[in-house]
Amino acid sequence: MSENASVRKLFPLRWLEAAGIALTLVALVWWAIVYAQVMSNTGFPVERTLPCLLQTSDRCSLAMSLCKSWHFLGIKRYSPELLWAGAIVSSLALLLGSFMQNPGQGK
Repeated sequence: MSENASVRKLFPLRWLEAAGIALTLVALVWWAIVYAQVMSNTGFPVERTLPCLLQTSDRCSLAMSLCKSWHFLGIKRYSPELLWAGAIVSSLALLLGSFMQNPGQGK
């Protein structure tokens, strides 16, 4: 296979990798914006808010609802589904990349 053909084959994979990283970073920033307010208004330490990065429990919902003052962006809630979407897209990119590098391994 020519080098140009292999570059064209990897191009969509690079976009998938970039999308996964971008989704994950946006989710982390979103969580940080919301939970910085939660931590400053409720006194929760970081350790108690980290699980909220992965799932919205009753404690996370309660902590978000207790915050009265919000930042200039107006974001009041965090949704962990974006982080999970980023993780799934990144995993898919890694999986596809490993299959593209070793296409004959499964035979």
